[in-house]
Amino acid sequence: MIFNWSELSEEDIVGKVQAEIESADNVLHCSTSSSSSSSSTAPSSCLEWEITRARWHGWPTMFVEREGRVMGGRCEGWSSPLSSLRRATPLIVLASFLVCLVLYYVSPMGAAAIYAPPSLSEGMGISSATTEAYRKRLRVRGTQRRLPQALIIGVRKCGTRALLEMLNLHPHVQKNGMEMHFFDDDERYANGLEWYRKKMPYSFDNQVTIEKTPSYFISREAPARIRAMNKTIKLLLIVREPATRVLSDYAQIMDTKLRKGKQVAPFHKKVLTADGEVNDGFKAIQISQYAVHVLRWLREFPREQIHIIDGDNLIIDPYTEIDKVQRFLQLPRHIHPDNFYFNETKGFYCMRNETFQKCLAGAKGRPHPRVDPVVMSHLRKFFTPFNEQFYEMVGHNFGWPTS
Repeated sequence: MIFNWSELSEEDIVGKVQAEIESADNVLHCSTSSSSSSSSTAPSSCLEWEITRARWHGWPTMFVEREGRVMGGRCEGWSSPLSSLRRATPLIVLASFLVCLVLYYVSPMGAAAIYAPPSLSEGMGISSATTEAYRKRLRVRGTQRRLPQALIIGVRKCGTRALLEMLNLHPHVQKNGMEMHFFDDDERYANGLEWYRKKMPYSFDNQVTIEKTPSYFISREAPARIRAMNKTIKLLLIVREPATRVLSDYAQIMDTKLRKGKQVAPFHKKVLTADGEVNDGFKAIQISQYAVHVLRWLREFPREQIHIIDGDNLIIDPYTEIDKVQRFLQLPRHIHPDNFYFNETKGFYCMRNETFQKCLAGAKGRPHPRVDPVVMSHLRKFFTPFNEQFYEMVGHNFGWPTS
């Protein structure tokens, strides 16, 4: 568009400039005559009018004066970011439409399958922490963040991570991969349930969101706080032979300290006092006194809301234990025996479905240090009365050795 300043009134100029800006991205030229001169004052007057109008209306146009002309849009020297964005709008709209179309046609079970195996991304060189972060942010059509309908409350070093990952094979299960410590940490609990809910992954109506924090089991506050959130919530408690659990706990503590270059006392000095009695002040010993802790949970929840998983049996026969859990959670029986296979190299069972295979991290199944059998026998005798109380409380005898 080219117009002659001397032949138009200011009102006409404003109208033409406005029409040009609103209609297209064409180059705008403004001059005093057909052979404009850089010494003329008309272009600057035209520029002043245009800039005034553009600022008033927020028009995305920039102009420069070049060789006596005021030029805008695609002129040399300047390019308006907003003008460029306007030209790119059709591409942006098209790309957005395609993304929405893909998400629209992602079926609920398909999306669940995408969420289910973070190890698939791990195999591609993406860390599980990164995968978990993206998974939490990703929202598929028809999903929302929900408070968990089931919790793995413990016990530490009994297979809580393996339990969560195995359950995550189920398309109706949506796991929260991070240990939230919401109900056993006063500072986090003070953030409120809405804060906690927003930390959960997106899930569909027919999915069960599960969170795992093993330290809930030994917390004095957690049972009542969880009941205040949902008195009908389903609780999963995995246990194993108490003395072996203590040894596994010690092995992790030892591994962590050695990596930091710290010294670790031998196992027998940690679990026994100088006079040969069991060191009841050692936290690992306290955790294995299951009867002491489960009593608090049974005061808040009926027994039928707490499912006990045999952690020792989960190691050698994972399907049997997981099948009981999927029935307890009232889920369709989508997990089958062929979802598990024994890895000869690692020495324990791994998981698989149609799209991926997953073994737990190398820290899982770490070898235990050699311990004097007399020490283990002493521990088992110590735990026997606690075990008998536990059997009675939960209505099941696990048959753990007494010596």
